[in-house]
Amino acid sequence: MIEQTLMPQKNPLSREDCLSCLEIGKALTSELEPKRFFRKMLQKVSELLPAKNWSLLLLDEKRGELRFEVCVNLNPDIVKDIRLRIGEGIAGQAVLRKSPMIVNDVYDNPMFCNTVDRLSGMTTRSIIAVPLVFAGKCSGVIELVNPCSTGERTICLLSVIADYAAIAVENMKRYAQIHDLTIRDNLTGMYNTRYLYQTLADLISERSAVRSPVSLIFMDVDNFKQVVDTYGHLKGSRVLHEIAGTLMGCIQEPDFGVAYGGDEFVVVLPDMSKAAAYRKAEDIRMKINETPYLCDDGHNIHVGISLGLASFPEDAKDSQELLALADGALFQIKTNGKNGVLMVD
Repeated sequence: MIEQTLMPQKNPLSREDCLSCLEIGKALTSELEPKRFFRKMLQKVSELLPAKNWSLLLLDEKRGELRFEVCVNLNPDIVKDIRLRIGEGIAGQAVLRKSPMIVNDVYDNPMFCNTVDRLSGMTTRSIIAVPLVFAGKCSGVIELVNPCSTGERTICLLSVIADYAAIAVENMKRYAQIHDLTIRDNLTGMYNTRYLYQTLADLISERSAVRSPVSLIFMDVDNFKQVVDTYGHLKGSRVLHEIAGTLMGCIQEPDFGVAYGGDEFVVVLPDMSKAAAYRKAEDIRMKINETPYLCDDGHNIHVGISLGLASFPEDAKDSQELLALADGALFQIKTNGKNGVLMVD
């Protein structure tokens, strides 16, 4: 047999297998934190289904691509950038068909993709791939490479695990979406103050022992009331949305931006010195100054922005003092001419 889509005709599982599946189901479907979920899954699959290696690939629905999420006996650095299109390789075919596949000899199968073998130096002989399907939607695939057995028991066990994993992945997605709503600002898509207060305190606590810096920029759009008075509240809100987009384009993780309220924003810069944060603040100011807004509506609005900067532990001993000092610096620059950056002395 070169390749086949396989669905067991009868239940080949023993009582012990069924009990193991029940325990796996409880463990996987009760977990909402991704790292713990993948750790549990790694352990359970490795215990029940011996193989040379196995992988969990998750589907990026927007891009229509599979990416490696968990690997056993395979260096994750080798596969982290590999992407498989739906229908590409045995894993991609399992997702396309939404049914388990077994390939006893990959070199007799034209669908086999040898990218991982080529990069890792391993030799794949056989593959079992079972998709994660829930409510008719596929979220990924579990793939066993060179399994010790390709019999019905193996397929059945893997199918049960995949069913539970599909439910768990869907639960995690929904939980993440709900959680995201609680920490994001509706207008700008940036983080909100709830996230700021909690995360900033945690960042400073983590860095207190090693005295690693956390810099913070408090900023306010200059003369924003004139924009609202001229173009109306709806267009004013869209200007804020576009400014937020400009701001987010100036930073990258682990830095993060916050919609503080009205026309005020905060940028948190973990592990960035005060001098480097000052340069970042100037970059942000210049980029916002240079960017025209509401161009899609036929306008060409330019705005100024004032920024106050403080840094832990150089200026402040905790998150509240850090925010207060940066806010105070912002107030001074607003009072003394606007459209500039001032850092705490």
